[in-house]
Amino acid sequence: MLEPVRVLEAQRGFARVQGVHGERLAPVPGPLRRGPARVGADGPPVTGDWVLAEQEGPVRAILERRSLLRRYDEVAGSEMLVGNADLAIVVSSLNQDFNLGRLERLLAIADEGDIPRMIGLSKCDLSSEPEKSVAEVAAELDADVLCFSSKTGTGVEAIRARLAPRRTTVLVGSSGVGKSTLVNTLLGEQRRHTLETRGGDDRGRHATTTRTLLRLSNGALLVDTPGLRSPRPASGEALDRTFPDVYEVTTSCRFGDCSHTGEPGCAVRAGIEDGRLTARRLQSFSKLQAEAQEAQERVEVDERK
Repeated sequence: MLEPVRVLEAQRGFARVQGVHGERLAPVPGPLRRGPARVGADGPPVTGDWVLAEQEGPVRAILERRSLLRRYDEVAGSEMLVGNADLAIVVSSLNQDFNLGRLERLLAIADEGDIPRMIGLSKCDLSSEPEKSVAEVAAELDADVLCFSSKTGTGVEAIRARLAPRRTTVLVGSSGVGKSTLVNTLLGEQRRHTLETRGGDDRGRHATTTRTLLRLSNGALLVDTPGLRSPRPASGEALDRTFPDVYEVTTSCRFGDCSHTGEPGCAVRAGIEDGRLTARRLQSFSKLQAEAQEAQERVEVDERK
């Protein structure tokens, strides 16, 4: 008899699952492990998936996903990360490694996965004006932003308030931004391994190596993820949600195929001149759009093989 179970962690050849009969390791047959990694396909089971498995036996099918967090990797191709997330918190620390472009990339990944998202600015104790940083990031990226410090506890309850019972939240960000430390703080115990950032440039070191679904005391579900070094979406289909300000202006360009590099009647260039857009925002959009288009072409080639 088959039963629905939730994947807590995907491992090599196995999935750690939980259902009405408790938690166990379920083998994943070869055809499911080798499935194509694209939205809507069976693909390999990932953390957060609902699957059908035999009682005390292997996984037999992956149930339809409500959402799918994935990214494009030049080596791995389209890489599925987390299934069925209800909220993505994009985490970035307020230290010298802070980068708006990286935040935009992570937001784009969440948007492509059709996952509501917000930004969590960690280590706010390192900033002399954290509320100013919140306002600036919210205005620049048109996103919901909270700041917190797991060290002092500032803002942690505001983060906790966003984690609803029976809803799944995934933390995404670079290594060392404080994702695992936040998880430990929310759990009230040291469950996830952490490392200090590197001296000199505040860049993180990989501590988390698996994507693991955890349950908080209020029934909320939380997925901690390893740091993403080079995040990019697997397609450009959702960039209009990541860059709504840029898309709104582009609709007024004289030419439909305007490259925004000097054509007459370019509304984007006019928007930069009158302050509606920033040159940084346009540059970030153009770069990510080109990368996403290249990724989508390579994914389509891989799927035809």
